[in-house]
Amino acid sequence: MKIDSIRAVAEKYRGSMTGWLGVGFTDLQTGESFSLMGDDEFPAASTFKVFILAELFRQAQEGRFKMSDRRELTESFKSPGSGVLFNLQPGLTPTLQDYATLMMIISDNTATDVLFDLVGAGNIKEHVLAPLGLNKTKCDYPCKKLLSAYFGVDSLADFDEASVSLRGAPDFLCQTPQNDSTSPNDMMKILRLVYEKKLFTPWVCDEMLKIMKQCQTNTRIPKFLPAGVEVAHKTGTVDRVANDAGIVYTPKGDYILTLFYNGNAASEEEYNKNVNGLMSDSLLAEISRDIYAEYVK
Repeated sequence: MKIDSIRAVAEKYRGSMTGWLGVGFTDLQTGESFSLMGDDEFPAASTFKVFILAELFRQAQEGRFKMSDRRELTESFKSPGSGVLFNLQPGLTPTLQDYATLMMIISDNTATDVLFDLVGAGNIKEHVLAPLGLNKTKCDYPCKKLLSAYFGVDSLADFDEASVSLRGAPDFLCQTPQNDSTSPNDMMKILRLVYEKKLFTPWVCDEMLKIMKQCQTNTRIPKFLPAGVEVAHKTGTVDRVANDAGIVYTPKGDYILTLFYNGNAASEEEYNKNVNGLMSDSLLAEISRDIYAEYVK
């Protein structure tokens, strides 16, 4: 059966790694599904932005605000890491749609913190995580606080991702009561609801997919896929953590693929090979390539 050959691909890669490698796969035509380390908690890195996006559009659907509403960019929201807003002058007033687009397609951390403040961690938990039974998912920190916890810095001035590492720290190993973390199965669950237009309303799902299909961080799931294959996805990176989760649209049907690699749990040798995520980028891209090849046979 096709699902068995796809599982074999995932198991081959997991057997070759010492870091934690979680894989989730769902054939959206047949409903067949499997996962490896599917209920284990991984640092979500920027994949937690999927849950922020869901709550953002839920609140917009309720009429709390319009996506065309504008919100001022202030210094207090600025977060280092990925994106462009951190380097721009305060006083800009992008629309909420602009912030959402930047958050998802280039993983802008400052845009994320603007929206996280707007929708509220409590609302994400109450309206997204709890009702869907996403028990392995936490969305407790804005990006700025997450980076502070993961890299042990107290201020933005001290942040230097290239030189600071807290390998083996409880946050990286998902051993803390608060975190931004998730599991392959939790991410599959929400993506399937979005694909089937069952997350809140069809409008919410359509808007989420529209943005996720524009993702520009394409060095993982889409990297080795044939030209023209559409992928709605979100990546996540922090130190040696590399994730990608999305929906792949193929000529022979569609599937969900969630990939989570925690290189901070790897052997010393594997950890040292993974500077700047080069090894884990290739790892996830190769897994995606081989699973695609099995799926379209």
